[in-house]
Amino acid sequence: MPTQKPKIFVIQPFGKESDAVYELISSAAAKADVFVYRADLLETKDSVLQSIHDAIHSASLTIADVTDANPNVMYEVGFARAQNIPLILIANASRRVPFDLAISLALIYDLSNSSEFIESLAKLIKNALKNPNAFRFSQAVAEQAKRQKVFISYSHHDNEYLDRLLVHLKPLEKEGLIDLWVDTRLRAGDRWKKEIEKALQRATVAVLLVSADFLASDFITDNELPPLLRSAEERGTRIIPLIVRPCRFTRDKNLRHFQSVNDPKSSLALLSAGKQEVIYDLVAAEVERSLQKS
Repeated sequence: MPTQKPKIFVIQPFGKESDAVYELISSAAAKADVFVYRADLLETKDSVLQSIHDAIHSASLTIADVTDANPNVMYEVGFARAQNIPLILIANASRRVPFDLAISLALIYDLSNSSEFIESLAKLIKNALKNPNAFRFSQAVAEQAKRQKVFISYSHHDNEYLDRLLVHLKPLEKEGLIDLWVDTRLRAGDRWKKEIEKALQRATVAVLLVSADFLASDFITDNELPPLLRSAEERGTRIIPLIVRPCRFTRDKNLRHFQSVNDPKSSLALLSAGKQEVIYDLVAAEVERSLQKS
């Protein structure tokens, strides 16, 4: 593959959807005037694995689709990190970025609305080639240490509210201002309780999606709330309750002392979609205010 342009190796699983994603990456690469290729385009005399190792090692930059933590993708991402090759992560939803990769920012794509992604990726590619150190794992670790650690505690019965909140917090993630932790980033096989404990210890802000299901959850009340409440008292961790469904929040001895973002009598479930958006924006604003105080 002779070319004078910078070479970018794409790490992704194979399949029809992946082919569509590769087309988006190729369009962004054309805008950035770089040469892009992936494993099935390699001209190999060695084993496939050795050819992939060589391709990653010789690339100016790698782009990895880490949606759902495909095992082959995770292996190649690990190899790229070990070689200290600059890396851009992409995924089809922020909550599907594996927990152990959330240290790095991921660019989110939507196959039904691709133009914004192509423009954003082309810009990232240019930035990565100009400043490769900023896209290396060691730098990601250093940057992550500076970010405010935001923990979201919620019941899985309230997923719809979590999804919308993540959209409102995404700009803060993209700007590198917060390190957002939510348990949807855990993979099968992760020691999930240990990972949650570590995230709780690091949290500087905690957003609680409070509902009857939240208050009825033994795991939340026994494992998540106690360390968060201790941390609020001892280290000043900011607790931000968001009332998503009618519940006994104002009668709960542990939580009633915290000021909720919305009136407990006006939980999100009782509001129109437009009024819900206003409340989600208030949560994001509270998180931003916490950043300014830290």
